[in-house]
Amino acid sequence: MNGCNENAIEFMTNGTKATLTFSQGRYKSVIRKLAEKHPDDCQIVADNEDGSICAHVPVAWIRISPPKQYTEEQRQQMGERMRRNVSENKGVQE
Repeated sequence: MNGCNENAIEFMTNGTKATLTFSQGRYKSVIRKLAEKHPDDCQIVADNEDGSICAHVPVAWIRISPPKQYTEEQRQQMGERMRRNVSENKGVQE
């Protein structure tokens, strides 16, 4: 791919399906997994030569949400939990 990171979502307000085009790997991976798990709802319609993919998904799957905002106290508590979990699991191998 030529370094392009273009992503597009298209749908009509009265439609039930959206058309997605993704060139970024993380989104392509998500779409491929969804197509595998939900073949009736998510269809990959094109694997483009530039490396991007085009797929159809239900409009209900599209959402925009801002990232979670944490207070400094919440960040410290999460950090403490993470450090505690890491120290408790040291030496534990799966």
